[in-house]
Amino acid sequence: MFGLANLLQRHAALADRGRDGFFDLPHGYRSPGCWTAYTARARKRDLRLADLEIPEGELLDYALAINIQRALSEQDTYRYDRHRAGLNYSPLVLLDSPEETEHATGEINSCIRRLFGSDYANFTSKMCELVGDLLDNVWSHGKSTGISMAQKWRNPPDDGFCFEFAVADCGYGFLRELRRAGIQGIETDQAAIAWCIEKGNSTKKRSVDEWVQRLPPDAMGNPMPGIAQVVESENHHLGLGLAKLVEDLERFDGWLWLASGSSMLVISPGQKRVFKEVSVPWEGVAIACRFDSNRVASREAPEPPDEFADILGTLLRR
Repeated sequence: MFGLANLLQRHAALADRGRDGFFDLPHGYRSPGCWTAYTARARKRDLRLADLEIPEGELLDYALAINIQRALSEQDTYRYDRHRAGLNYSPLVLLDSPEETEHATGEINSCIRRLFGSDYANFTSKMCELVGDLLDNVWSHGKSTGISMAQKWRNPPDDGFCFEFAVADCGYGFLRELRRAGIQGIETDQAAIAWCIEKGNSTKKRSVDEWVQRLPPDAMGNPMPGIAQVVESENHHLGLGLAKLVEDLERFDGWLWLASGSSMLVISPGQKRVFKEVSVPWEGVAIACRFDSNRVASREAPEPPDEFADILGTLLRR
């Protein structure tokens, strides 16, 4: 399985602009983590599908099937209906607007609900919330270079499957974002990732009052200053953050690859969190989350009791 880690830990001949060795890929299956980063960087470099020189055959057919042309703002030439989209996979989607971000979120969450469903109700609920927040944050920070994708595949010899969703952008990255936000004392990409996955840490400033009159994103000026605000995105913005992503991923025994700058956080089932240096520094943030259905099933359990809710219920019954 050629994933995000394989893509960024190769020794590729790099250049400051245009096509370089980063885009030379070996034959074989690639995970969403690979495709999102590959396509995001291609778009950042203003490359077209022809510039990428993807070998003809199964590899090029697959690239067309996951709609790499749409992600690169080219005409879609794929000859077949994508009738499995939203079922077993979500194609590459360019997160260049709130509407496209909402579309990508809905498509990935549709996959999660259909693949896991009521048998994994707790997992499904948490993952759908996290996907929405994750993609919305990428849209907010990466704008026109954010790319998302999801894919299911069989996991022989077990009677199960793997599911991976991924998102990548070529925006500021964690370290530059922290510096822009005025966070002091963070000097390396590894330290920036570690800070961003720590519970309670966030660069977000809540600037939208939930109770004021809301204006659409394309509003020209503000006809009601002081009592109305323009809301740039109607997306999720649950504020769950990366700490919640890491917590739930470890709870359900999944895999995580999170890269920014020269560092990558790797989490594997039953293993400690590990930071690795990457050979291809990532300008922005790239995230891939993978789950095994059998592992999820073994971890699926009801939420731990809410002590406050129990006390409140007792009082109401009196």
